[in-house]
Amino acid sequence: MNDTWVNHDISADGAVHTITIDRPPGNVIDIALCGQLRPAIQKAAASADGKVLVLRGAGRHFCFGASVEEHLPETAAEMLAAFGAVIRDLVGFPYPTVAAVQGRCLGGGLELALACGILIAEEGAVLASPEIRLGVLAPAAAALLPRRATEEVLLTGRDLTAVEALSLGILNSVVPDGRLDNAVDGYVDEHFVPRSTSSLRLATGLVRRLNGRRVGERLAEAERTYVEDLLSTHDGVEGIRAFMEKRPPQWRNC
Repeated sequence: MNDTWVNHDISADGAVHTITIDRPPGNVIDIALCGQLRPAIQKAAASADGKVLVLRGAGRHFCFGASVEEHLPETAAEMLAAFGAVIRDLVGFPYPTVAAVQGRCLGGGLELALACGILIAEEGAVLASPEIRLGVLAPAAAALLPRRATEEVLLTGRDLTAVEALSLGILNSVVPDGRLDNAVDGYVDEHFVPRSTSSLRLATGLVRRLNGRRVGERLAEAERTYVEDLLSTHDGVEGIRAFMEKRPPQWRNC
């Protein structure tokens, strides 16, 4: 059995680092996977030659989201800390980051993509933050979504087409289905590979410092709300248990 779910590939010149989550069938994120993602991200960050990091999900779908089971009270704090550390690593990454999205990009998968600077998706991609359907919320998405998209995405939990996500400012680009690899490679080759490594890093560092202060404060507040407020309510736990038991939730509105 292969327990390695994160692949880190480096181009021959060292400029392009590609981290791929390969955990069929849906690249679900849990504490163990976060434990593999962080070293890969940190190794890429330490590269002297790196100019761009591309984040991918193997297979038909980018990511189905984070482990529902690990969001129960017994493990939620540990899960949020592990996943939050990955998000913070990406938000503070020293050079440009690109998320390449295909298929379903849900919950924690959307949060992972949002932590990258550039998001490119296929037309057939579906993006959503469905946590509200389970009576919970998405801390990193609350901190990272563009302001005008936050309530539309977080409070409805509905699926968004790639075109809708583009109009809300979530995506930078939408490409035809089947053309994602070529589109991402072309974008990277045109906009990052020819640039000065030192200048890219200085510019990226400035942008990330300016934005990172706000994101860090918002993410910390969202994580506290989840653990201290949401999980102390009946409904904040009921939706997760109902999902795991494959039954409709019984809300008490408390």
